[in-house]
Amino acid sequence: MGLVERETQLRSLGLYLDDAMAGHGRLVYVSGEAGVGKSALVNALAEGSAGRARVGFAYCDGSSTPSPLAPLRELLPALPQGVWPAGAARPDVFANVLAALREVSTDAPYLLVVEDAHWADQATIDLLLHLARRIHTCSALVIVTFRPEDVESNYGLRVLLGVTASATGTRRVDVPPLSARGVAALVAERREQSGGAIDPARLHEITHGNAFYVTEVLSSGLDVIPDKCRDAVLARLASLSPDGQQALEIVALAGPRADVDLLEELLRGGLTALDEALARGLLVESDGAITFRHELARIVVAQEIPVGRRIHLHRRLHRALQVRAADQSRLAYHADAGDLSPAAVEHATAAGRSASELGAHREAARQFERALRHMAKLPRPEGSDDAVAELKWALGYELYITGRTAEAADAIEESRRIWEDRGDTTKVGDAWRCLSRLLWFEGRNADAEAAAGRALQLLEGPPTTELAYAYSNMTQLRMLSSDAEATRRWGARTLAVVDSLAEGRARTELRAHALNNLGTIEVVAGQVPDGVAMLEESLGLARAGELHEHAARAYVNLSSSAAVQRRHEDARHHLTEGIAYCTERDLDSWTSYLVAIDAELQVNRGRLEDAVRHAEAVLAHPALPSSARLGPLIALAHVRGRRGESGCDDLVARAQRLADGIGEVQAVAPVAALRCELAWIAGRDCDAAATARQVADLVQTADCRWNRGAVLRWVPQAQQDPAGKEVAPPYAAEIAGHYDEAARLWAELDSPFDQGLSLARSGDPDGMQQAIDIFDGMGAAAAAARVRGDLRRLGQRVRPAPSGRVGKHPAGLTPRESQVAELVARGMTDAEIAAHLVIARRTAEHHVAAILAKLGVDSRRALAATPASTEPAPSPPATPSTASAPSG
Repeated sequence: MGLVERETQLRSLGLYLDDAMAGHGRLVYVSGEAGVGKSALVNALAEGSAGRARVGFAYCDGSSTPSPLAPLRELLPALPQGVWPAGAARPDVFANVLAALREVSTDAPYLLVVEDAHWADQATIDLLLHLARRIHTCSALVIVTFRPEDVESNYGLRVLLGVTASATGTRRVDVPPLSARGVAALVAERREQSGGAIDPARLHEITHGNAFYVTEVLSSGLDVIPDKCRDAVLARLASLSPDGQQALEIVALAGPRADVDLLEELLRGGLTALDEALARGLLVESDGAITFRHELARIVVAQEIPVGRRIHLHRRLHRALQVRAADQSRLAYHADAGDLSPAAVEHATAAGRSASELGAHREAARQFERALRHMAKLPRPEGSDDAVAELKWALGYELYITGRTAEAADAIEESRRIWEDRGDTTKVGDAWRCLSRLLWFEGRNADAEAAAGRALQLLEGPPTTELAYAYSNMTQLRMLSSDAEATRRWGARTLAVVDSLAEGRARTELRAHALNNLGTIEVVAGQVPDGVAMLEESLGLARAGELHEHAARAYVNLSSSAAVQRRHEDARHHLTEGIAYCTERDLDSWTSYLVAIDAELQVNRGRLEDAVRHAEAVLAHPALPSSARLGPLIALAHVRGRRGESGCDDLVARAQRLADGIGEVQAVAPVAALRCELAWIAGRDCDAAATARQVADLVQTADCRWNRGAVLRWVPQAQQDPAGKEVAPPYAAEIAGHYDEAARLWAELDSPFDQGLSLARSGDPDGMQQAIDIFDGMGAAAAAARVRGDLRRLGQRVRPAPSGRVGKHPAGLTPRESQVAELVARGMTDAEIAAHLVIARRTAEHHVAAILAKLGVDSRRALAATPASTEPAPSPPATPSTASAPSG
């Protein structure tokens, strides 16, 4: 039977192959339900591209825990030699694949197909992610088929689809079920060939247009339509000889592909037993291997095999594959299914370690869980507890890496108990250290502190690697609590032990980790040059040693501290470099942290639309860690609150829940400051003060003058603690009631909203009017409405709020840039613009430079002559009703 109703999809794929031939590679996701005809579609493309492209097919294995990068192994014959040399590290293999796809002659591009990605192992998903981001630079069409109904159960595929949806070279082709007309066409074709009386309308109604179900019914020879696809498949099997049925059973259990030489050994009728199924189209042969024409048929056959015979066949398969030194994952699958516990432990353990080395951490966890399940069935000879503890420890790491931190803590705790029973003090202490980190991730800070203390009690003594890790863990805990003195003390102890260790990766990693903690606390405590130097040394060590996560953490701490302290140029530099570094290495969680910091930076600079864009991009990430959501939630709530938009309360509630779970000043203070600001905008000054007082004691304990100031600015002057710790200068001026001085400092720091806030709270009508101009300029309509109300209550005349809906400037200028452009057109200098808008001269210069670039002109004179420079600024939204009179 030929393809029906697939002309549009086939034409699209052909055009993408044309793009690849021109050097503009594509990675295309072909999506459709099981049995809809995805394989038939890509097979038709491959057949039609013979001689025009270098074709390779690979299949993900849904019958067992997949072997890491097994699809790449299947594609190797289609790729140049040397893509995967023995012993090559995963990053080198990925780079080799990419180089091969880039260097191929453009008159013969690659056409590579990866089938059933919903069963892909994590390492294969990572390879596809690596390619998806770079495929547009290749001469290749990579097709990835998957079932949308199975995406939810494959975390990695879900992330891959979400992260690469907007990548330059990715496309998507959906394969829908057949229409009633399409089913009727297939029925008519069957009648011409063999007669029959199938009602096409009834067939479409029962099968819902599923191509596999339709063709199975038509191939079964039945005139009555089975109610289930399974029954249609079984009807085709019933007429096979016993040898033919055994052949199907062994092929069904062997996995997605069964080698011919393996089948020759196992089939009692020899290879001729395959002929019936091959002739009837149930099986197909390709490159010396036998496969089912469709995976649904394989599943039906496998499920129908009686339990005893299924175990027997798995044992035969295991024995035959073991002689052939087959892949450990495959051997583990058959040993598991054949209830061969000693072999299952051996193979699953080896497969788990191999998977971990290749970055397939979910598959590694499954293999270790398989090994532990079978280990529990075996007698427990002397020393076997050690093996269980080591496997639990290995499992704990894989669970941690894949985000299952609570389960990881349980596994490590079981290891700890075994080692404690055996009196292995060093391993028990290291387990407590590991538990401390896992418990912190779970938001159990008190338990994390207790575990860290127990680790120290057991490991104190001569300098060891384990002691250094325990000290560095304490350093990090103290840094996260913003305790500068304790962080310095523990950091010094860490470095003293590290210096006594032998050279090696562990020593480099420990030094990078300790310097990161120490540098961050120095910056936060106000010793910026010293702290930045330590952070940059940590970054240098991490980059040189290929310690990717440590490098990413250094970029996060450098940029985050700079953003909080309004060192915008420093933040911009570290963000640009850090995002490039993390993106190139597919460190998606760390990239999300950095983009979230960029959202905070844009909020501080008054670029609200940019802040929204960055925050929403982070929150849309399908695999975002909970802790990474806090920053973008706060940024988005600031913007919506300042504009008077809906949805703000939900954002605040979500942020508050996260901050409560974390419990540290770095999380609690920003959320409290946000709630205070929103209360002030809504005219609830007493609520703002009450919220600030609730966390005042906590922020006074931390060595972070910027977070402290962000909260204490809302506490009335008469209620301030005269013995309180120092706050950053702009906040100190506000707290002292020197609002004009505070506004000047904020302007120098290019922080327009804070500048406007100081002027708005000054009580001076002229300053308040300037605040309105600032808020209107950035589109902060709700904040401007609050100040307008205050001025009216003072008996002052107030210019009306801009009317109309938010619009886009024809040249893409922001509201503030539109204001500056108009002033340039009037002939004002940068100094005059700065004075008029109450901003720093440097800020005015930056605005003018941005405007020249957006308008495509190279001088102020040319800008003044451009009509777009005199276009009115986009109007902010109408004044919200929430901006009521202050309550106190």
